[in-house]
Amino acid sequence: NLITKDMILLNLETEDKQETIDALAKLIEKQGRLNNFDGFIKQVNIREDQFPTSVGFDVAIPHGKCDSVDTAALAFARLKNKVKWSEEEELKYIFIIAVPEKEDGDKHLKSLAQISRRIMREEFRERLENVQDINEVLEMLDIDTN
Repeated sequence: NLITKDMILLNLETEDKQETIDALAKLIEKQGRLNNFDGFIKQVNIREDQFPTSVGFDVAIPHGKCDSVDTAALAFARLKNKVKWSEEEELKYIFIIAVPEKEDGDKHLKSLAQISRRIMREEFRERLENVQDINEVLEMLDIDTN
């Protein structure tokens, strides 16, 4: 599975964008899906520097495709308080996607597209704001990358 309940945090308290990215990457690392935490963080930050991954609706989807990833993963955090993501935006809902460099095809693009489509729906965003059960979040984020 791309995401497990151990890769979901509700009401995460972080001070800034970097601390948020690090916290989510640590969840992925704890699941044994990264072989190089710092390498993955570096790749995500390079991508963020090129173009911030905020997508509107208080959501960002940082991502990295690199050799530091062994197994594709998705992690999610709903932040207790918004954090500054760019000069213009403060965000509350963060999805991070990790994809191995060697992975064939466009699995991460499919994941990005599915998350983005769901975020466009007001009902989905309301559920993200109010959900208290990690299993319900897992159900909401059932991503099909085949």
